[in-house]
Amino acid sequence: MKRSQSVLYLVILLLLVLLVYAWFFRRTPIPVNNELAKEHVIPMTEAAAYTRAFADAKNRLAAQLKDTSYLTREFNLPVCELFNKDAIATLLNKEGATGIRIYLGLNEKREVCFVIVPTSQEGKDIRGKLVADNGFSIPGISKAVALPPDQLEEALERGIRCPHMCDFDSPLSLP
Repeated sequence: MKRSQSVLYLVILLLLVLLVYAWFFRRTPIPVNNELAKEHVIPMTEAAAYTRAFADAKNRLAAQLKDTSYLTREFNLPVCELFNKDAIATLLNKEGATGIRIYLGLNEKREVCFVIVPTSQEGKDIRGKLVADNGFSIPGISKAVALPPDQLEEALERGIRCPHMCDFDSPLSLP
């Protein structure tokens, strides 16, 4: 009888620990103003029409070029890019950030890419360091920063390009 009682107490204790863990480590959503969000929301059918129209226009442009490999060689356009939640949260957590701005860029591989920065309430790009450098340090010795000023400001890029990471079931994906 004593052993079964001990097992019961152990199970109850385990359940309590799991409940406490679930309570303290539950995911809380980022607060959202639905009225402001609605300004940017479009139906998925409309979004799919946009991606199809872009792909069609890209194909028509390629057909107009004498050098058919020019677009791929000089402007390798992605279908999409994937950025993880932490990258986006880093932008939104920047002091004064109320939005993000996405620029088109052209990287060293001649791939069109998305360059993303946080923006202020006034619509200005917020400049500065996005991710703290947690590199090597010696306790008691302050870290000297010897970087040029232009390297103290950061933006996001290096999204995972489709077809390396695609959702082929999405209505936005193109064949």
